[in-house]
Amino acid sequence: MKIKYLIMLVAACVLFSFCTREPAPSASSELTLSWEDRATKGAATEPEKQLHSLWFYIFDANGMLDVAYACTAGDLSARKATVRVKTGGKTVLAVANLPAERQNAANAAATLAELEAVTFDLSDNGEDRFIMTAKGTATVVSSTGADCALNLERPVAKISLGTVRNQLPSPYGPITVKQAFLCNVVGNQNIAGQADAATWYNQNGTDEANGGKTATIGQGGHQARCAFTYHAVNASIDHGGSYGGGQVFYAMPNALTTEPGNPAYGTVFVPTCTVLMVVATIKGKDYYYPVPLKNKLVRNTDNLVNLTIIGLGNTLEDGPLNRIEKADLRATVTVSDWTTGSVYTETI
Repeated sequence: MKIKYLIMLVAACVLFSFCTREPAPSASSELTLSWEDRATKGAATEPEKQLHSLWFYIFDANGMLDVAYACTAGDLSARKATVRVKTGGKTVLAVANLPAERQNAANAAATLAELEAVTFDLSDNGEDRFIMTAKGTATVVSSTGADCALNLERPVAKISLGTVRNQLPSPYGPITVKQAFLCNVVGNQNIAGQADAATWYNQNGTDEANGGKTATIGQGGHQARCAFTYHAVNASIDHGGSYGGGQVFYAMPNALTTEPGNPAYGTVFVPTCTVLMVVATIKGKDYYYPVPLKNKLVRNTDNLVNLTIIGLGNTLEDGPLNRIEKADLRATVTVSDWTTGSVYTETI
């Protein structure tokens, strides 16, 4: 009988020890993060490369947030950060230069899906503060940790006005490139880069803020809704001469290839491809030269537009977006793709 009670006592002690044992801590190790700013191949500027803030969001294999890490000034200078995380498979999402409101939304995300759904607008970018994102994976082991190298990429496409040549008949004399702006610009995106186009700036080349959409941008004080889509130029070009351009515009990606045609003012807006509009003053009258970017605008590409003006363009009475004949305008669009380094040129 004593043996029986002894066995029961030992069993109770063992059971008690299991019930009171502290859970084993999760294994952890260091994840070393590095990054490269992949600028567009076409004449990237220093402002396009600036990093003012950079956050890393590290998720486990189930897409649940493990660590959110804000880079220090030292990290940004070294272009490297080391973060202690739990071991296992990780997805890393880097987000740079978000404005405060968007950053707060990102920091409230508990899952990878929630973070990738955070939205932002074209106007959230600044002249030296372009939003950038990158995504990568790593497997962290306790003995050696892991490395994860990321390529930061802008969500915008860049449109550059290159050379404008005056090949009008000589009696027209010098012309003035007055202004240039984008029409039908996609203005929204999300961190995943997969948002449907929902915000459109400069619809059919008009100032949509005026309600009736009866004024073309640049006329009567009507301005573009987003500064990235408009430039005053005011450059004179002699007959046979050229202007070096240099104006740069930005837009969110646009997968549409349909041209606007000649939409009437006040009609319901129908989304189309993005259009670069160049306005030239010839013999005291403004003429409009639309260049449809109909091969799709892709993020982090530079779309260089060169123009040769051969004949008179559209007037306001004609409709600025009316298609220009090749006999009046010769345009080439050269696209530099930073991912592959490939370049293709389209003559319009």
